[in-house]
Amino acid sequence: MTVMCAILFATYAIFESWKTYNKSSIDTVVETTFLSYTDIAFPMLVICDSSRVDWKRVTQLTERDLPGIDSNLLPVVRKVLKTFSVLSYGDFDDFEELYNVTELSKINHLNLTELLLKVMRPCDDVFLPEGCWWNFKQVNCCEIFELQRTEFGLCHSFNSDFSEYGRVRVGENSGLIGTYWQTESGEFRPRKSSDKGQWSGIRAHISPITPEQVAPNVNAKPSIRILMGEPRGAPLGSDMVVMAGNFGNINVWGDRIYNTHRTKKLKPKQRNCYFGDESSTGMGTNYYLRRNCRTACYLFHMINHCGCYVEAMFGLMKQNDTLRPCNAEDLLCLSKKNQYFNNYIPFEQPSFFMKDKPGLKCECMPDCIHQMYIPELTIAEHTVSTIDNSSSSILIDLHFKQSACILYRSDLILGWLDLLVSFGGCAGLFLGGSLLSFIELIYFLTWRVYYHWRRTPLKSDKSKNKKKAKGRRIVTDTWTMDDCTNSKTSIP
Repeated sequence: MTVMCAILFATYAIFESWKTYNKSSIDTVVETTFLSYTDIAFPMLVICDSSRVDWKRVTQLTERDLPGIDSNLLPVVRKVLKTFSVLSYGDFDDFEELYNVTELSKINHLNLTELLLKVMRPCDDVFLPEGCWWNFKQVNCCEIFELQRTEFGLCHSFNSDFSEYGRVRVGENSGLIGTYWQTESGEFRPRKSSDKGQWSGIRAHISPITPEQVAPNVNAKPSIRILMGEPRGAPLGSDMVVMAGNFGNINVWGDRIYNTHRTKKLKPKQRNCYFGDESSTGMGTNYYLRRNCRTACYLFHMINHCGCYVEAMFGLMKQNDTLRPCNAEDLLCLSKKNQYFNNYIPFEQPSFFMKDKPGLKCECMPDCIHQMYIPELTIAEHTVSTIDNSSSSILIDLHFKQSACILYRSDLILGWLDLLVSFGGCAGLFLGGSLLSFIELIYFLTWRVYYHWRRTPLKSDKSKNKKKAKGRRIVTDTWTMDDCTNSKTSIP
């Protein structure tokens, strides 16, 4: 009974271990509370004018600046450019002003992105001379800020792989966490910061757009929009606004989480994340990032509904000739379908959301290796004025809030080696067994049985033969002895 109870308890414990292993559960624990930010890429910073169209430059356009356009179509071009002043993804109802324009088809051959590039404020106008510092060193703003396509249109970015310069240098290899590339000057990108607090990150003096540079009847006050996030990802997410005459102090912090290589044996839906090399996105990268997946989803929804995309909003890492940039007439389609672009629907739709309401539906899993960048913006007054004194400048300081963050590790609760150890522990605890005991059991149930079976018939045959031989000798001897006895008794 003791042996039977031990077998039952061991079987139950082994079965429970097998169920835990079969569930492939993942556990997240704190690996360290002091992961230095010097080992983490500094976040990208994107700065956009409140109006991405400088109306002074629009009014200065002539037919020489617009190939194939005569002077009679200049008012049409200006109306189109005006609608891009404060445009953002999901606000395509700004194109409603073009419904009554009957000559849009005559300017369809114009490249809207090149037009917007001509009428945006260049880097020298956006940043004040000698007005930037990086990592405690004064630098030329236009050497570290690059042209960037965002959901707000054309802007300027710092430390972004998806900038116009970064896209040419990196291409489709962008997105793999932990990899870096070099510029012509030998600088490694994405950049890193060596400290925390003000002046340790990026600090910039910015001259906001003036009211005279804003198009008529456009609600754009002297201010800037700020985007911040993963430097290897496309600009996407909530923006921050800083008005003219203010100082924007941006503290950045965020923990890091990674999945061990053991979790890679699970399917992505089981662990609810993608490793960088397990998938790609429509942004033209070989590696997966959730931010890029969301951006590609926005891009393809636009293509599915109107057959084109606003080229100034999406920077593809790889040239795709099958995607067509929108022309002037396509803007009307975006305006009509605007309801699809400003409503996000979860991919696994709960009952709370209306199933018949149109919107964006994106299947983008989290990253298995993910660094969080969480900004905290504090606004304070700033007194430095611009040259024309029409509005005050803006000072931005983006830096890490602290010197370290928490590193989390996600791993399988029970791997195959843990399962094997669990089986051995159960056998040892209840049965006093080990691996040698298991091998002995196999030996006695297989080879030992076979050997005993082969030896048993041979012994039986020999025994029978010996018994027969012994019986014959006894008969002979008895006969001989009897014969002799009889002979002796017969002698007189």
